[in-house]
Parts: sequence; structure tokens; C-alpha cells
Amino acid sequence: MLSGPDVLVILVIALFVFGPQKLPELAKSLGKAMREFKKASEEVRAGFAEEIRKVEDAADLPDKVSEPLSLSRKMEEASSPKTESFFEKA
Repeated sequence: MLSGPDVLVILVIALFVFGPQKLPELAKSLGKAMREFKKASEEVRAGFAEEIRKVEDAADLPDKVSEPLSLSRKMEEASSPKTESFFEKA
């Protein structure tokens, strides 16, 4: 990050290069560009967060679906009589 003296040197150089009449216009344009960049980066960040949330929700879905299936299988196994097959006896 730039420190105070660094910024001061940059401003003095900009003053000599662009002149006192163009400097306010240049600062206004720079501020506007920075606002647009910040807005765009926030939109991208929000888009990524939304997609990550969707993926996480989709990843949780199989767990939620398989739990009732496994419970119904356990209930079926508990209610059905146990029979040994021919191969299990040998």
C-alpha cells in the first residue's frame, strides 16, 4: 500500500504533467472509474457467492433424499422374516 509521502510525490508529479486546470478533471475521472470497478467487483463477488450457495445446497440434497430411503429399507428389513439361503447354510 502507498504511504502518505508516496501519494504526495505522485500528486506533485501529476500536477507538473497535467497542469492545475486538468488535475481536478483527472481526479474526477479516476474516482468515477474506481467506483465503477468497485461496483463490478461486488457484483462478481455476489455472483460467486450465489453459485457457491447453490452448489452447497445441491450437495446437501442427496443426504436429505437418502435418509428417508435408508429408513424405509431398515423398516422393510425389520418387518420381513429372516430366511437363510441355501448358500448361507453351507
